[in-house]
Amino acid sequence: MNNPGQDLSEIRSMMEKSSRVLFLSGLAGIVIGCIALAGVFFSQYINGSVTPDKVQGYLLADAMLVLVAAIVTVLFFSNRMARQKGLPGWNATVQHLVTELAVPLSAGGAVCIALLIHETYWLLPSTMLVFYGLALFGASKYAVTEVRFLGLAQLCLGILAAIIPDHALNLWALGFGACHIVFGLRIYFAYER
Repeated sequence: MNNPGQDLSEIRSMMEKSSRVLFLSGLAGIVIGCIALAGVFFSQYINGSVTPDKVQGYLLADAMLVLVAAIVTVLFFSNRMARQKGLPGWNATVQHLVTELAVPLSAGGAVCIALLIHETYWLLPSTMLVFYGLALFGASKYAVTEVRFLGLAQLCLGILAAIIPDHALNLWALGFGACHIVFGLRIYFAYER
């Protein structure tokens, strides 16, 4: 005869697996953090070595390269982990997660474009961190609990970057770089080993 407590535990586990994306890769978080830090170091190099009239173009290209590399990294590692775990890479839960991420990220991207158009560059790091934090916080209901904490960290750093804009780039590096590395290590050791 089955133990009712064990049966309930198994049902709860199955429901959680179907309602959460369980193949977020810690390695992806680590690589994304390293990419972000490399982007910051490159931007600091550009500021010191390129003529002022070309700096903005190089910085925009740097930011776009970091964004594309981060997206490719997430897709690669997440698909690899899903295959390893025998899970579908695209299901209703992943669709909900992507939707929860896409709405605030799209809004944040639009605000960043407006800031670029109006040459309000000092608000860009703060805006990116705040909207990314909101996106992660909203999407966390479809992912592991650590995503919620990563979102809150990004949100707090974004607000801080708006308050002390002289350190905005350092706070951006802390949020997108160091926080992703710590998050990635946590995910890797908690769920992937």
